[in-house]
Amino acid sequence: MAGILSRHADRYPEASAAFAAAASSGGQDAALDFGLDRILDGLASIRGIRRGR
Repeated sequence: MAGILSRHADRYPEASAAFAAAASSGGQDAALDFGLDRILDGLASIRGIRRGR
């Protein structure tokens, strides 16, 4: 993703800056963890609904 954004930074300056800031602070790992947690929360919720909870 970083390579694509660096090649198109002139077209997407805000996205490029946000990804650069996350990369420099190590925030991309936290973002991945957060996203995966939300996906798993959603799957758990669906599973509970389907089981009649």
